[in-house]
Amino acid sequence: MTSDIDPILASRLDRRDFLRYAAILGGAGVLAACKKAVETTPPAGGSASASPRPSVDQEPGILKVFDWDGYGNDTYGDHVLWKAYAKKYPDQKPKFILFKDDDFGYAQVANGARYDVVHPCAYRWPDWINLDVLQPWDTSLISNFGDLNPAFVEGGKVNGRQYFVPLDWGFAAPMYRADKVQPIEDSWGLLWDERYKGRISWWDSLNMFIVAGYFNGVANPWDMTDQELQAQKEFLISKIPLVRALWPVDPTPDVLNGDIWITYAWPVHWWAAKDYGSGKGLDVVYMNPKEGRTSWNCGMALFKDTPNYYHAHDYVDAWASAASALWLVTNDAYGHTNTTLDLSKVPQELVDAFSLDDPTALEEPHSHVERPIRRRDVYNQLWGEVKAAG
Repeated sequence: MTSDIDPILASRLDRRDFLRYAAILGGAGVLAACKKAVETTPPAGGSASASPRPSVDQEPGILKVFDWDGYGNDTYGDHVLWKAYAKKYPDQKPKFILFKDDDFGYAQVANGARYDVVHPCAYRWPDWINLDVLQPWDTSLISNFGDLNPAFVEGGKVNGRQYFVPLDWGFAAPMYRADKVQPIEDSWGLLWDERYKGRISWWDSLNMFIVAGYFNGVANPWDMTDQELQAQKEFLISKIPLVRALWPVDPTPDVLNGDIWITYAWPVHWWAAKDYGSGKGLDVVYMNPKEGRTSWNCGMALFKDTPNYYHAHDYVDAWASAASALWLVTNDAYGHTNTTLDLSKVPQELVDAFSLDDPTALEEPHSHVERPIRRRDVYNQLWGEVKAAG
């Protein structure tokens, strides 16, 4: 199967362009469960419907945005991520409803909650499609859409229609205080190092089964057999007495106050612990474990029954801009899919920490892209049993 991005991916790219255009999603099968004809793209960039719609000035406005805790908070740089939208609609500030993780967000909508825009991550996109609550975007209404990484964009299509606009990406890896911790090796094993009992935190997520699986040599931690799952459960139960806390949203406060020295972390946690690169924070290391980091990407989706169709497109257009990309990278250490981002403006410390000058950093086995978990309910049940043993 070929697509329009093949010539781009096959061309000679410099090291930074490679990371911009790396086909991260290509080998992950992120939407394999729900897309059938990705080669065909409908007219007008995948317009959802030819039926007449109210004009933007006839829409109610006040978007209801269902997003990750943090992205919709007022503390986020005076609305930098959607600054162009705020300028266009100064009296129509979006209403943000926040979720702490993908499972919680998905469950809310599965139970009947409805919004205008939602921001799920790619490994759960098939589940969102199966809910039948979304409609595709009309990408002709998103002026910055053509600047987005085509590899990510391709992964957001279902039957050739753009149901997801991929925008942000990042890693998950162990993080530790270099003034307190001396790893034996760069490995996920630091999360269960007996020497640091009571100074370790894990993410309160079934993803702990994934990293345990990679640590223990499981061939495919995303689709483990009953026997493999049982082995990881027993392993995690044996290690959870070492854990001081399970974090649902952010481990950074515990790291900053000295309670935690080692944690499962996202890039934003490392950058925050360093006090956003000011040099006034802690000496923390974002590890590149020998078993490989995991990586993720997320994107915006449009609810089928939204009364704010054009407002939603303008909001996502603002998020997709190069200005938003630069702010996201330099303030939260997350990647952005806008390819016009001037990486020379990104602090070298960020480039080094996330291997932005290494074209293999986002490839297997260095990084494992999060993907759908076929028996997610089983993983969740077993994770509950691990927590109950703690």
